[in-house]
Amino acid sequence: MNPEIYPIDLSAIDDPEIEKVVDDRVDQFMRILETQGNQKGQIAVIFHEKRTKKAWFSKSEEEICWEQWPVTINTVICRTENGIDQFLTQTKRIRKDMDDQLATCLLDIIRFVNDKKDHIPPITTSDINPFPFQIVIPDTADTWGTVLKRILTDPSQQI
Repeated sequence: MNPEIYPIDLSAIDDPEIEKVVDDRVDQFMRILETQGNQKGQIAVIFHEKRTKKAWFSKSEEEICWEQWPVTINTVICRTENGIDQFLTQTKRIRKDMDDQLATCLLDIIRFVNDKKDHIPPITTSDINPFPFQIVIPDTADTWGTVLKRILTDPSQQI
């Protein structure tokens, strides 16, 4: 984005391990869409905060979800029986529509994130990634409720 038009500061983590996890999950998501022939799929990014939970005579750490971003992706298959020229025209139109939708979506996300930040927990660690996160691809039979329940009870899926 052009910083002169959108003067917004965004934080980022330059960590090859996190980048690899993100790339692997996106590749997995794309393979699922391709192999199942789905025209619609969902993926979510969920952020957690580690908190110390105190009991009578013990302490333990728990993960509290403080933000989740479910994203629905609709795929488009371009088919035409009227020749290559119409196919290219249709593909170009679909690609422009997708670019416009993605730009609008990203601007909406940026506006929302910049307006709604009071719930973000303070950074209390010097770790490169202060908030554990998960990238979740639900099964076709899952609802977001069952996915979230599974995530919260299975810490092995967290990054």
